[in-house]
Amino acid sequence: MSLIRGNIAFRRYWSARLVSYLGDQLARTALLIAAYDAYGGTAVALLLLATTAPRLLGPLLGALADRFDQRRLMVGCDLIQALLYLAVALLMPPLPVLLAAVTAATVAATAFTPAGRGLLPRLVGQDRLPAANAQLAVGMNIGFATGPALGGLMLATVGLGPTLVADAATFVLSALLIRGVRRLSAPATPAAAREPFRRVLGAGMRVVRHSQVVRAVSVGFLVLVTFAALDNLALVPLGRTALAADEVMIGLLGTAYGVGMVLGPVLLTRAGGRTRMQFVLYGAVLALGLGTLFTGVSPVIGVALVGQALAGAGAGWHHVAADTLIQQHVPAERLGVVFGTVYMFPYGAEVLAYLAGASLLGLIGPRWLLVVSGIGILATLALVVPMLTRALGERTRRRAAVAAVA
Repeated sequence: MSLIRGNIAFRRYWSARLVSYLGDQLARTALLIAAYDAYGGTAVALLLLATTAPRLLGPLLGALADRFDQRRLMVGCDLIQALLYLAVALLMPPLPVLLAAVTAATVAATAFTPAGRGLLPRLVGQDRLPAANAQLAVGMNIGFATGPALGGLMLATVGLGPTLVADAATFVLSALLIRGVRRLSAPATPAAAREPFRRVLGAGMRVVRHSQVVRAVSVGFLVLVTFAALDNLALVPLGRTALAADEVMIGLLGTAYGVGMVLGPVLLTRAGGRTRMQFVLYGAVLALGLGTLFTGVSPVIGVALVGQALAGAGAGWHHVAADTLIQQHVPAERLGVVFGTVYMFPYGAEVLAYLAGASLLGLIGPRWLLVVSGIGILATLALVVPMLTRALGERTRRRAAVAAVA
């Protein structure tokens, strides 16, 4: 983890992401449980929608990251989320107001994400991007894995209000950490800062349309997550029926996935920047698909835990590889719109998966649904490998042509 030790700016950003993800998962778990207890299952669905639908504004909010100072934008987004969750904690509003507050907080989170991903190349340099993304994934996935357990524990012991106050405090801490990042967040060229918002958005969308690398990553996300999200529907029914597991063991299935998401990127940090990201992406899809299949055919809970850990490692690798490929092949001044657009696809895919998966679960049961999920994930390779190979080959040929002319 040499970047964390040696690069102060990266260490601050890494720490900010860790505490922010921890707070996100802490609040999400507490709110879902509290909403279910107070209003029933419909409220849970509405709350999940409030945390998902604003992500579809990714291109518009990503343009903010290309147009304005990224560091200040991230600090502002953190403070907005802190104020919103603090207000909810103090006022305990009725469900419609709660949904509006969570929606507004998700809008701020959606604007934060492309700004952070766009800033990273200037924090660490192009040659350190694979290692930086792997180390970031380790920190974020630690928060992802520990936040739900901590949220449930705090809700049970201190109640919803103090839990949400703790979440607001994580956003304040994140803002303070990012505020201390050295000033590398200005747009890459002075002209970019003077461009009208509409032009910034249009230029970014042209990159999305014409970049073969972006197209390959986006298609991969859409197909992969459409099948991978079926796991969320099948896991609890599988544990309750075929594996005869109690609540604790079913919870451990989620923990195993989170542990895999941490350990997978840890292995990448050991390789530094020596691993080609396209091969990491292919390995990620393979691990995620095989892990899901392994879970589906598992005869006992212990085997399912191994399958979930392998699937989690694949998910961790996939995010590292996807982010690095985009950062390496998209102009720095257009990363905001591109990341905002690319990360629309996983959220749209989740909606597709839940709409189709609910009916499939009733028809074929959890085991076969996981088998369908695993096979669909593996089939993603048939789309992504040719697209990405062609995209990277075309880029290499253009570079060779330029070098020959020079």
